[in-house]
Amino acid sequence: TTAPSVSLTSPTSGATVTGLVTLTATATDNVAVARVDFYRDAVLLGTDTTAPYSYAWTTTTVANGGYALSA
Repeated sequence: TTAPSVSLTSPTSGATVTGLVTLTATATDNVAVARVDFYRDAVLLGTDTTAPYSYAWTTTTVANGGYALSA
């Protein structure tokens, strides 16, 4: 009954990114992590079900600006 823990490890906070960017995350819990979801603001970008967890994001599909990335 331990809540999962997830941390976006790349890109780092405040980083400027362009083109194809690989988002990476670590995740743990007391049973097994089933998947990690990657978000840009509140928009689901993709999901990975196998560690090491990652998603290739093409930044050319969004306008230039600041975005909050999370896993």
